Amino acid sequence: MMEQLQENRLASDKVANTTHATQGEQSPEQPVISVGHLLREGRERMGWSIEDVVNQIKLAPRQIIALEADDFQSLPETAFVRGFVRSYAKVLQMDAQTLLDALPGAQVSRAKVDALGAKPTFPEGSPERRQNLNLLIGAFFIALLIVGFAIWQANVPQQPVIEQVKTVATGALVTTPVELPVQPEIMVGSDVAAADALAASAVLPVSAVPDAAVVQPAQAVAAPVTEGKAVASVSKLRLVFDNESWTEITEQSGKVLTRKVYQPGEVLNVEGVAPFGLVIGHAPKVHLYYQGKLVDTAPHIDASSDVARFTLK
Repeated sequence: MMEQLQENRLASDKVANTTHATQGEQSPEQPVISVGHLLREGRERMGWSIEDVVNQIKLAPRQIIALEADDFQSLPETAFVRGFVRSYAKVLQMDAQTLLDALPGAQVSRAKVDALGAKPTFPEGSPERRQNLNLLIGAFFIALLIVGFAIWQANVPQQPVIEQVKTVATGALVTTPVELPVQPEIMVGSDVAAADALAASAVLPVSAVPDAAVVQPAQAVAAPVTEGKAVASVSKLRLVFDNESWTEITEQSGKVLTRKVYQPGEVLNVEGVAPFGLVIGHAPKVHLYYQGKLVDTAPHIDASSDVARFTLK
């Protein structure tokens, strides 16, 4: 174990020296540092599999595979990628900072941070300084006006509301406003007809109101008929693994049918609704059958990582 840790540290020092040389005078002959290749070498020196690394850090197998393949487009934004590399390097006892400096766009991001951190300075008596001072004074006076208006509004006496009662001659049309409740009541059947009769009698003269009102029940409303939905057909997939492979399969609804690392000799049978989204690690060593027919995955395999990503309809 101590020899493996020493080898990892030597690999980190090698990355640091290469990174410093790259930050100096760059030449077309200098090789590009592969962070994923270095991480994979460190894991293999430790004698660990991808499952062993998953048990050490809180990363999914597909994320570890993407890191070792330099497939940063399949990972979240840059801030998360830097966290993944830092955690992975810590487990392998490697220098995390040198790996972070070797990530794509690391030097550009550092230059942007330095540029944003610099605060502009204005000379004494410059137009920009006077403009900022005028804006500050104006904001102060506006705040004083708002506070003064609020205090004046609070001290204004409230005018009493005088209700006027008018006497209406007998037999005249009388209307009485009715306050509606906050939560309206839902009335059905005979209650709706009774309410309509009561509203009609409220605007008639007292002598014209009948002694009794005949209420007719409301007609029942037929419930709409919903048409049945068509049932989607189910398709079958079969995968035979000749090598260790991280595999993820999702169906049409986005439901994950499987997501794990399969060992050599294992066979996977799944059913779901097409189209299927597939991510297969070490794809040349995996045989895929769809509805009993062998599927050629070669056109979808990334040559640098042996990972196949495609949609099967």
